[in-house]
Amino acid sequence: MKTYFVLRGGNEHLAEGELKALLEVYSPHESLECYTMICSSTAGLDVAAKIMRRAGFIKESGLLLGVYSAYSLTGAKEVAEVVGDRVIHLSVYKSTVSSRAVKEFLDAVGLKQGTRIGEEKRLIFSSGLVFVGIKKYVQSRKSMLIRTRNMPFKRSIALTPDIARVLINLSRAREGEVLLDPFAGTGVILVEAWSMGVRGIGVDLDWKLVKGMSFNVEYFKSNSIVIIGDSRYLSYEAVDHVATDLPYGKGASTHGTEIKQLYSSFVERLSEYLSKNGYACFMAPLWLEDYVDEIISTHGLKLAGRYYDYVHSALTRVINVVKW
Repeated sequence: MKTYFVLRGGNEHLAEGELKALLEVYSPHESLECYTMICSSTAGLDVAAKIMRRAGFIKESGLLLGVYSAYSLTGAKEVAEVVGDRVIHLSVYKSTVSSRAVKEFLDAVGLKQGTRIGEEKRLIFSSGLVFVGIKKYVQSRKSMLIRTRNMPFKRSIALTPDIARVLINLSRAREGEVLLDPFAGTGVILVEAWSMGVRGIGVDLDWKLVKGMSFNVEYFKSNSIVIIGDSRYLSYEAVDHVATDLPYGKGASTHGTEIKQLYSSFVERLSEYLSKNGYACFMAPLWLEDYVDEIISTHGLKLAGRYYDYVHSALTRVINVVKW
């Protein structure tokens, strides 16, 4: 049995990295093959359900019935036998199969685009192939938006909940484990971690932010721990999972600390408290990329993954995943 996962098209590389991290958490020995906006895996539906409950950039998952050539009438006949129904939910990803080929394929088997109540058959055209499946799980974006809207303390520069979830997932934190956010701000990472069954510890130097963060975690009755303190100097011990977004000095104050010095102090402290099997995920502006490479190497850590998140013309964020 195989499963399929549909990735968010706006940042496929990040979505694929999130999926790989979650498979490492729940089923590390399963295979994964990725194409344009869709991946197939040997992981079971039980694993797919766990992944979709906490996904940030993964949109959909289900049972994969087969993969066929989009340019073969023989493949079309095989699909007709597998699908059975005449009405199917159709998607074509980023024009990686021509519209003419899609029409000829559908006409050859008499399939029509549509949706059904209950079990939904899927026909996904991607990278010259046709993926046939049964949709089982869909990402719950609505619940994330509701949490964001209901937060009593907000800032315009705060992380969006989907990005917060990606950072948590890239840190490989499991349900029941503890995650540290040493620059927690309004506590979006803490709230999303709590919604995923992960207990968060949030630290920030700004007492106004700490007060607002406390309002947010209390509103959701989260079991997160909120601390006022300077993570450049606080000591932690054997931390397995770190996810954070350091201030860049524009909308988020560095409290007089030069930005490179802030990142250097953070990575130095991280090298002291990250456990030998732990993962840390942190963001930095693109212009700091080379410097981040330098300080990671200086302190003996290894880059386990790197992803780019375009925000606007003046800001592209680099998501760094490090380990020993």
